[in-house]
Amino acid sequence: MVNEHQIDLSVDMKKPGSMGVYEISVENTGKLDGYITDITGLDEANAEDPTDIQFMLLNFKENQKIRVGEVKKFVLIVSWSEEATTIPDTSKNLTLDLTVTQYSEQQQDRPDIPEASGKTEYAIGDEVYFDPVKGQRCYSDEAWGLDDKSRTCYKWNVIKASDSSSDTVELLLDHDLPGDTAWISLEDYKAAGGTAEEYGESGNNKYGPITALKHLKQATDSWNGVVTLTSADNVTRENGSGGNYTINYEGYKARLISGQELADIVGEPEIGFFDVPTWLYSNMAISADVSDMSDIDIYEHLVYWTDSAHPPGPRYAWSVSYGGFVDHNLVSGAYGGGVRPVVKILKSNL
Repeated sequence: MVNEHQIDLSVDMKKPGSMGVYEISVENTGKLDGYITDITGLDEANAEDPTDIQFMLLNFKENQKIRVGEVKKFVLIVSWSEEATTIPDTSKNLTLDLTVTQYSEQQQDRPDIPEASGKTEYAIGDEVYFDPVKGQRCYSDEAWGLDDKSRTCYKWNVIKASDSSSDTVELLLDHDLPGDTAWISLEDYKAAGGTAEEYGESGNNKYGPITALKHLKQATDSWNGVVTLTSADNVTRENGSGGNYTINYEGYKARLISGQELADIVGEPEIGFFDVPTWLYSNMAISADVSDMSDIDIYEHLVYWTDSAHPPGPRYAWSVSYGGFVDHNLVSGAYGGGVRPVVKILKSNL
């Protein structure tokens, strides 16, 4: 059985640069669990004039499970481009078509752990669902989301192609770990041998991402089913003071992505200011204004850190921005920063 529900919105934008935020709630009032198979209408509306006004839907995943009595919340962003030079003389309407499908008896009775995929080859960007708390495979419709951050079934994306000759694959989480962190704090910089004068107000990248690594290790140390890193996973990076720093990953359950890995993913020869695929900046804030709205549940980080300093100069490290591009940010974390872990998992566990 499939039920289709239609949501009609009419938006009045006052001037270029305006933004509207709407929360859409979907409740399962039936007697059986279901899943939201599709929401359509965004692409069609965005293609219509005036194209300077665009719609974006957050927190929707295909085949997202919705239990009896459960409410799913989605966030709709309506924005008028700041670069618009004309005022449209027509209205812009959006119609969203929502499709909810009832779970079959087979799906209701499915095993707690999905069968192994048996997959031996992975391409960059491939999606994987794995629960690092339970240390097992999991179903995509039960994955973590902005509507339910208590779930530990996580979506991951492959960051390095892996053929059948390897028994592991490296994956990037699709959201940041909870909490803001500096790349390196003044306290950790001084503990590593630096001075407050060297650190200044903006920070210093001389010793590497010590604070971000502490945040990473604390949040992932109890994870299961992932490969524990060894000294072979240690890396050395160039800092902004004409020297290098080494990251000792031995004993870690996860690591940070590097600037060069981001370049490899998009086909660039080296790290720089370039756009990245959507999966590399999923579940991040749309803007500082939106992230400050306490009544809208949007993930708060504007950037997440790489393990790579941004030389020349001691003040910056490379990061991925909510806007979908690689950027450099002050290592002091003055503008906030998140950590998005990379893990190595045996293919037999997937």
